[in-house]
Amino acid sequence: MPAEPLRLLLADDEPLALRRMKLALQGIPNIEIVGSASDGAQAISFMRNLKPDVVLLDIRMPLADGFEVANAVKESGGPAVIFVSAFDSYALQAFETSAVDYLVKPVEFERLASALDRARERRAAKDAGRRAEELAAVLEALKRESDERDGPRYEKEFWIRDRGRFLRVPVADVERIEAERDYVRLYWEGRTLLHRETMSHLEEKLDPNVMLRVHRSAFVNWKRLKAVRRDANGRLTAVLDSGDEVAVSRAYAQRVMTEMKSRA
Repeated sequence: MPAEPLRLLLADDEPLALRRMKLALQGIPNIEIVGSASDGAQAISFMRNLKPDVVLLDIRMPLADGFEVANAVKESGGPAVIFVSAFDSYALQAFETSAVDYLVKPVEFERLASALDRARERRAAKDAGRRAEELAAVLEALKRESDERDGPRYEKEFWIRDRGRFLRVPVADVERIEAERDYVRLYWEGRTLLHRETMSHLEEKLDPNVMLRVHRSAFVNWKRLKAVRRDANGRLTAVLDSGDEVAVSRAYAQRVMTEMKSRA
């Protein structure tokens, strides 16, 4: 993919000097002249509106001289500056403005091409810096999102081996889970599936707002929980939408009742 053209703004109050500069620039590939200013005030206005990559800037101009334009460029974080002057006595002052180069009229073609190459390098470094800043901002935003995420990340689905294939079983669709030796049994869409997992590991992986543990050997889905019934002996039973019942052990009874009240 070819590099984007270097966008130039020319600023000189002498029409002949502008014509000569345009002729010289015709021999340099991959550039685009976006505007020509005939005084310093116009140069500042064009710079802000046209947003060139480089300003080729005469020093002695009406309304605002080249240094005033350069200072406006610097304050706006704008384009690179290449001074073009008939006088070499301003060179030191020019470089104090962080100019890319200082060319003396009549400008030699090789010097002009070399100055624009340096401007390209500065633009590339500036773009790389901007990309690095943007990447850093994206990473910081991602970190912030991660830090702001409430609680740990929970499993959203099970992948269950079944008859030589794997079934995707969304946790939110499982009615209940019961322990069965070294496995757990998932009750899902009118069938049951065995999954090699322990209840203690599942408790760490499952969102308690989705699956409520009611017994050391059972979870029930909050959305499928129809009621909690207490018998004459004070024992609790979770009644599910399907009509199935799951015993609530004494160890989990207080937690279940607290959760039920908070959701009432």
